[in-house]
Parts: sequence; structure tokens; C-alpha cells
Amino acid sequence: MNGLAVKPRKSHDAPLMNTKTRPASSLMASISNVVSLVDKRQYGLFALMIAVLVMSAGITLGFGLLLKGLVDKGFTNNDISHLNHTLYIMLGMIVMLALGSFARLAISGWLSEKIVSGLRIRAYAHLLTLDPSFYQRRNSAEISSALSADMTTISTVVASSLPLVVRHSLMAVGGLTMLVATSPQLTLLVLVALPLVGIPVVLIGRIVRKRSKLAQEHAGTLGGMVGESLSAIQTVQSYTAEGTFLGRYVAQSSVAGQAAMRQVFSRSAMVASIIFILFTALCAVMWVGAHDVMQGEMSAGALTSFVFYAGIVASAFSVLGDMGAAVFRAAAALDRVNGLLAEETAIASGANAKPVNGSIAFENVVFRYNEAVKAAALDGLTLNIRMGETVAIVGDSGAGKTTVFQLLMRFYDATSGRITLDGQDIKTLDLAHLRRAIAYVPQDSALFSGSVRENILLGKPDATPDMVEAAARQAMAHDFIMALPQGYETPLGERGMRLSGGQKQRIALARALLKSAPVLLLDEATAALDSNNEKSIQDAVQALHGKRTVVIIAHRLSTIMYADRIYVMHAGKVAEAGTHAELLAKGGLYARMVAQQFAVAEDKARREYPDLTGSIQ
Repeated sequence: MNGLAVKPRKSHDAPLMNTKTRPASSLMASISNVVSLVDKRQYGLFALMIAVLVMSAGITLGFGLLLKGLVDKGFTNNDISHLNHTLYIMLGMIVMLALGSFARLAISGWLSEKIVSGLRIRAYAHLLTLDPSFYQRRNSAEISSALSADMTTISTVVASSLPLVVRHSLMAVGGLTMLVATSPQLTLLVLVALPLVGIPVVLIGRIVRKRSKLAQEHAGTLGGMVGESLSAIQTVQSYTAEGTFLGRYVAQSSVAGQAAMRQVFSRSAMVASIIFILFTALCAVMWVGAHDVMQGEMSAGALTSFVFYAGIVASAFSVLGDMGAAVFRAAAALDRVNGLLAEETAIASGANAKPVNGSIAFENVVFRYNEAVKAAALDGLTLNIRMGETVAIVGDSGAGKTTVFQLLMRFYDATSGRITLDGQDIKTLDLAHLRRAIAYVPQDSALFSGSVRENILLGKPDATPDMVEAAARQAMAHDFIMALPQGYETPLGERGMRLSGGQKQRIALARALLKSAPVLLLDEATAALDSNNEKSIQDAVQALHGKRTVVIIAHRLSTIMYADRIYVMHAGKVAEAGTHAELLAKGGLYARMVAQQFAVAEDKARREYPDLTGSIQ
């Protein structure tokens, strides 16, 4: 859009502020920022709305001239015909005003919907491109607030407040012009009062905008607390922490309420100051004008007309004060939305889109999630995986296993060293091309609120029903899917909460298998499965040997004994590498891990089946 063509910038802990539309401390700057949302394709419609507003303002101002003639010719001269003629004209003008109001509301409403819909889509599309580090710095619920509450504020202003600002600005200018034409002397009194109106607009207006922005930020934080706690409601309830979270919410709600009230009070003070100044000046004008009529220096009709125009000017400026506060709020909301649009992803896409076969290499890779942290997640990692191999990565928690996947998918970039795919540095690859070549099943399987079929189809949107079913069977998911109320069309609810952990893992695995990517990454993808289902999925993965490159992260070492090679990681490096048999023979770290898991399993068996284990001994 025209006013939102901002140059992206890297912003880490800075507030969500816009880089192009400067913080608008004045009403005109705020109006300019909001008007800048109008797209070139909407200029014609916007111009039509302005034309309707000009027509409506002209008709309203015309009533003053009719009043002058009505008083001087109709009432003073008892001219009934003139009275009737004036009434007919007024009725016609009223009809035109009604039609103008309808056109203004219809056009502004349609324009508002187009503008805000386009802005919301653009912001969401941009958010989808930002790397995970952005979402580690920002609260997702606050971002959602910017796409909902802030958009509603902008929509309301574009649909109603902005047209009223334009209309009453025209009325103020037209009214002043008619005041000068009616009585230059009395107009001087009005002009003396007008600069006084600017004092609360400038001084209090800055406070209104600042407090509006603060109130919106507190409201966003409040929404963030709700989203965060409700998305993890099982954890909250399992720790009986409802009271703790409610207490935090009440405290934050109080802070947000105080911020909102400060905004309301400052806005009210600005509007009240404007009304007091304007209508005090109007009373003074009426007093002076009445003396002029008594002394014969002015007709009663001229005074009536002048008071009418003075009332229009006073009303216009008072409405501008109220609408100005709304425009300030919209400008603050726009700053937050544009702040999102100004964020730049830390991951730059390459241009190379050569076909990918699946050989992977990490060459002395160093990576830190936070540069301020001394210890590296990966510290000189080197490993090689040939196309079609099945390779396992094991190690203690925090050894850097999942980080390997994060870097290969380019959710983050290595601090130093190089990662290649088929000998090509992944930084030179087109980002979408790279990720299309990799099917990834994370440890926490992410499902969405659509149907089972829609969730699996994320792997291959154009897949046929038979292909979806084949992938589900391969992932041992078909039978339980068919047992659901609507089979593959069963809605899963938010984050797939209607399914067990094992069911979610199998659907996520079906999605990855349907993708048929050259590289398959499994991060504890069978951790929540029973031994029978796990064995079946192991067989399915083994069937891919030679066809796809499979990299598996596993804590249960029994699941990766068949791997072509096992990398044992420790402190961000490869400590050992070899087959299951080779590593056992070495008697090193891997052998100790196997022995420890065997001892744990044996101890568990003794506790669960004391009679059986006793008879065996």
C-alpha cells in the first residue's frame, strides 16, 4: 500500500513502531498517516467520498442564507409566499443531505473494509516470513492483538471518524468564509477565539496520543496473558495455578484500566477545553451582534445567519477535538501495525533452486542462540550424511541435537562454519526450495484446528485421497482415524487437543511421509508411541532406506539400532560415530548410555512384574 511501503529494518527489543509514518504529535500529521493507507486503486472512491462531503457541507452552509431571507423577508414583512418557497427549498436540501449521508457512510464503510482487510492480510503475510528468533522476542498474543484490536481501531476511524474530520473541517472553513461575508466586524471576535482553540489541541493532543499508545500496549499485554494461559490450560490446572494467573491478570487489568482512564480523562479535557473556548466566544458574538441590531447597524436576519454560521464553526471545532482524539488513537494503532511490517527476517533467502538429492554436511559449525551466552549450542560440529542413508543423532539433553535440525531448516543461521546440501551451501539456496526438500517431524507435533485430512494435506496440498490414506497407513494412523466420529473429516480442535500424544505424532508423521521430500528429519517422532506402533513405524522408515535421507533424533536407543551410522553428541560436538555394534564395542559414551537405559528398563520390569523377574532369576 502507498503509505506502508516501509523499508524493513532489524528491530530486536524496540517497540512496535513504524519507520515511515513518523509519530504524529499533531492532528494533521495523524490524519496524514491514516490517509496514507488509501491504495492507488482506491483513489477514485476516496475522491468520490470527498466530493460527497463537500456537497453535504455546501448544502448545510446554504441553510444560513435561507435563514437570513426567512427572517428579513418572511417574518419581518409577513411574506407567506416567501416562507413557503423557502420551506420547499429546505425540504429539497434535507433530501440531498440524507442521500449524501447514505453515500458517505456506504463509501467510507466499504473503503474501511478494503483498507483494513488489505492491511491485515499484508501484516499476516509478513509475519509468516519472520524467523523464529522474532517470536522468541515477541509475545504471540500481543502480535494477535495488533492484528485484531488495533485493526478495529483503524477500521473505526477510517469508516466514521476520518470522514467526520473532513466534513467538519470543510464546515469550519466554509463557516468562517460565510462569517466574513456576513459581518467582517463580528468575525474578528471569532478569529480572536480560534487560536485559543489550538492550545488544547496542541498541548493536550500530544498527551492524548501518548496515552492512547500506552493504553493500547497495556491492552495488548492483557490479551497476551489470556492467550498464553489458555493455550496451556492443562498445565495451569494441573498445578492448581488458577489463582496465581487470575491474580496476575487482575493486577495487569488494573494497570490497563488506569492507562485507559488516563487516556479518557485527557481526551475529555481536550474536548471540554475546546467547547468552553468556542461557546464562550459565541456568547460574546451574540451579545455584540444584538447591540448592532438594536442600533440599526445590522439586520435581524443577518445576525441570525451569523449566529448560525458561528454555531457551525463552534460545533465543527468541538467535533474536530473529539474526532481528533480518535484519529490520534488510530495513529498509535497504525504505529504498532507498521512496526510489525518494519521487522526484517534474520534469514536471507538465496537464489539457487537446483534439485536436491539429500547428502548433508556440517563443516566445523558453531552456533549460539544468544550471542551474550558464552557456551555454544554447537561448538565446531562436523558430520557427513550420504544420500539415502539412515543416520541417528543421540546424546544427553542440551547436547545440540535439535539445534542440528533447526540450522538445517534455516530457522537460524550458523554463527560460523558451513552447512551444505549436495555440496551446496544452504545459504545460497532459495529458502522455500530448501524447506520443500525437507520433511520435518518436530518433538512437539504441531497440529491445527482443521480436519485430520487438512492437517495431513499440509505435506502435499494437491495430494489425492488415496495418497493421504496411504501416508496415514504408513504412519500407523489410518485405523484410529477411521474410528473418529467423521473419519478423515473430523475437526481436531485448536492444536489437535482432541487427540492423544501418540495420535498427534502419527498424524504429523503421515504429513511428513506424504510430502515425499528427499530428506526426512524425525525429532523424537515416536516418543509417545507404544512398542507395537513404534516397531511398525520403524519398519516403514527402514523401507525408505536408499530412497530418502533419514536423520533421526532419539532418546530411546532401541529405536535406532538399525541406523547406518550413529552420531553421539556431547557439548555441541560429535563425541563418537559408528554403527550400533561398533559403538558398543568401543565401550565409550554410547555404550554407557545403552547400559544405563537397559538398567532402567530392567529395574522397571522388576518393579512391575516381580513374580516374572524373580522366576527368571
